[in-house]
Amino acid sequence: PTRMTSGLAVTKILAVGGPILKGNKLFISPRTAFWNTEPILQAFPSNFNKAGLLQMHLDDVGELLQKGRNGLIKRIVHIKIFDGTNEGLLIQVNRWTQPSEGDYINVKISMHARPGQDGHCGNFDGDSANDDRLKVRSRLGRTGVPKEELLFRTKTAVVEANRPNINDCPAVKLDEAKAYCRAKEGGKLIPSMDCLVDYCF
Repeated sequence: PTRMTSGLAVTKILAVGGPILKGNKLFISPRTAFWNTEPILQAFPSNFNKAGLLQMHLDDVGELLQKGRNGLIKRIVHIKIFDGTNEGLLIQVNRWTQPSEGDYINVKISMHARPGQDGHCGNFDGDSANDDRLKVRSRLGRTGVPKEELLFRTKTAVVEANRPNINDCPAVKLDEAKAYCRAKEGGKLIPSMDCLVDYCF
């Protein structure tokens, strides 16, 4: 969480690895980037390339991936991973480092569907009804990436013990909770986790 998000989680680091990068690991955070353990994209603007694997560029040009960001300084990382398609696997990372908010990133991934793909954005089988958060959790489980598959050294628990998990709130009810809590808390862009949990459960 950051100060801005009232206890809700944000993305702090993007990690990419596995066969598509031939065992290498790429990490992008609000202020740093690493190829394995090598710091990259340290200047602004800058580029980083690995022949046959990926091309990267850091600049201030690109889509805003979050509402309310107009007028702020943009720092955007563009990544093209060569995945065998003409377009490649494209990732845009918007880096935010406002002192009043705390550091975090927004991420957009554009790619072709892959056999057996499933996760946060669904399974790309053409049936949007089974891409609901609760249905994805029923297929993949509730504990996230197995420890042996982690690209990070440690796994951070994001669920408070002895409290209901907001991820178990049905989508329609969660939308209602957000509207209710925004009004209750004076129009905050991101309502508090406590209010959302209390409304949902």
